[in-house]
Amino acid sequence: MQIHAISTGTVRLKDAFLVARSGPLRQPRLFLPGPFSEPMPIHVWIVEHEGRRLLVDTGETADVRDIPFAHFQVSPGDELPAMLATIGLTVDDIDEVVLTHLHGDHVDGAVHLHRPVLAHGPEVAFAHSAMSRIFQKVLRQPLPEGIDYRSFELDGGPFGAFASSRALSDDGRILAVATPGHTPGHVSVLCIDDEGRHVLLAGDATDSLEQLHARRPDAIAPKPKVYVETIDRILAHGRDHPTVYLPSHDPESAARLRDGATLVVG
Repeated sequence: MQIHAISTGTVRLKDAFLVARSGPLRQPRLFLPGPFSEPMPIHVWIVEHEGRRLLVDTGETADVRDIPFAHFQVSPGDELPAMLATIGLTVDDIDEVVLTHLHGDHVDGAVHLHRPVLAHGPEVAFAHSAMSRIFQKVLRQPLPEGIDYRSFELDGGPFGAFASSRALSDDGRILAVATPGHTPGHVSVLCIDDEGRHVLLAGDATDSLEQLHARRPDAIAPKPKVYVETIDRILAHGRDHPTVYLPSHDPESAARLRDGATLVVG
């Protein structure tokens, strides 16, 4: 198995998003003036295994619009086709695509693929709900048109500390696992590498390793309690299995992948 990290541009996130306060101002603070982070990557992952290539998330495109709590820097040369070329691949080399969730910086790049994409059924339902569609319109962040979403369910039972899962490879070494919180149907992709490490391609389960250890929900999670419950499951999994934790926006994720650095859980 080989896992590649590529980044489709960067995003600067408002501090009110990254370090959310509890209470009634948790979400309104996103729309108030405030400082932003340094640029953070918009990672996607290519997993090569058993002669196939799985793309996890599809990244952002250059026509993305800024929103009050996220400022993007994405050029045409940062989009999926150009970044795949940096590792010697084209979009035609991708055999299957799975999305952790349906926020724009994880799904917009699907316009380059012209093929079905796998997405968790509850996530598809949430993204197409009336409330989500209102926010997409208000923030001018619509889902890309013409994408063929193929819904799947996590019908494989528990895996490690995760409540439900679904195998994505014939040998069971690549799985989607439930990591709700950032969105209700959020999933992560867990790969068991050739050394037996569990590499968790975590989407936005948290934005960083620091946030994981701080057990801190972000500002947009519909239910912060669910977010923290997922964090605790990830930490519990890391206690029982050597786990390389790779959130999509953590500037250190690519280095942890390269070094095989696993979670240290007290």
